[in-house]
Amino acid sequence: MYVFLFSDTYIFTSKSTSMKKHLHLIGIFTLAIAMAFTSCKKDDDDDNNGNSTTDHLTSGAWKTTAMTVDPGIDFGGGFIVTDFFTMMPDCSKDDLITFQSGGKVIFDEGATKCVPNDPQTSEGTWSLASDDKTLTIKEPGEADVVVTITEISSSTMKGTFSMTDDLGAGTQTYTITITMAKN
Repeated sequence: MYVFLFSDTYIFTSKSTSMKKHLHLIGIFTLAIAMAFTSCKKDDDDDNNGNSTTDHLTSGAWKTTAMTVDPGIDFGGGFIVTDFFTMMPDCSKDDLITFQSGGKVIFDEGATKCVPNDPQTSEGTWSLASDDKTLTIKEPGEADVVVTITEISSSTMKGTFSMTDDLGAGTQTYTITITMAKN
């Protein structure tokens, strides 16, 4: 439904349903990560002005600006994808995620929807562990996405999470890194 709805049609038609589900979950975070992230590392252009991770996270809508996977996924014929963002259609690049205080998260299809009949928005929940680095995103009917927040400022968020799947080269663990910007 969210960022990787396009995956069923555009990129991953030869991959398993399990992969499609994992990619959907990646989108949820986009969301990468959806992606409210904090870190011990201070952002060079933002002193955080005393704002907490939750303050940054809930200060507006976020849009994915980068998404990578390591190791890359081999689609055959020497076509290995490490940069998911460049593979995303424009209708997914304008999707937004808004973390609201109280633990509600809104996924918005943006100005252009990949599937016109899909709802404009859907909802889930989010929680941040006491370490201010572990973000859990839940959407009804989907597995939880647990993101390790690596950076957050008033304008940028970055985080990583792992998925383990057999995408044709045997079972491997993939690390997904998502970067988002305040919309």
